[in-house]
Amino acid sequence: MVKRLAQSCLASFAATLIGLSAALLVGVLWWPPGAGLTLIVIGLVTAGTSARLLAVRWHWPASVVASSIGAMAACFFAGSTAELLPPGSIEWMWKGGLYGACFGLPVAALLSPAGLVENASIRSTTPAPQGQKDVK
Repeated sequence: MVKRLAQSCLASFAATLIGLSAALLVGVLWWPPGAGLTLIVIGLVTAGTSARLLAVRWHWPASVVASSIGAMAACFFAGSTAELLPPGSIEWMWKGGLYGACFGLPVAALLSPAGLVENASIRSTTPAPQGQKDVK
């Protein structure tokens, strides 16, 4: 159980970092259109998609909800540092990304046990393949 919880935390961390990294990359390449709410939405969608990919493709217990909320918090705080640092610069990407990760990763870690419940509910509602009996 502890191993599964650690896997859930790591998978949610990974998806949150992927979402934050994608948002920071867009922010550096295209700052004016990629600022503010767009930055948060890019991180949210990328983190949710990568968490689902980790859960389905590699069978990691990544929580889509935890990763999305963590990336949303991380992107908000990373974007807010553009008021102090030059927006869209490499300095903003590194310092703002670290600042955002300091807030977003703990949020993803606290919510990551939801991935265990989420994956268990998906497994229990999936019908058994034809020719096999459903074992509960």
